[in-house]
Amino acid sequence: MSQVQIEELQIKYSFQEDTLKQLNEVVADQQKELLILKSEIRNMKSELQNMQETWQSSENISNEQELPPHY
Repeated sequence: MSQVQIEELQIKYSFQEDTLKQLNEVVADQQKELLILKSEIRNMKSELQNMQETWQSSENISNEQELPPHY
């Protein structure tokens, strides 16, 4: 293998290393974002369940307080 070919391979290898580092950073950032989004979804789900329970509870109370139609 000639000196020129070796240098070209070294240059290509260097570019590949840089590209892999950049891709790794992107993947790491995306993982962090996914964890944040999962946490937000869990919080929203919990809030929705609380709202549904509150709504059902208030609906039951109002139904119990209503008089039947024949009164």
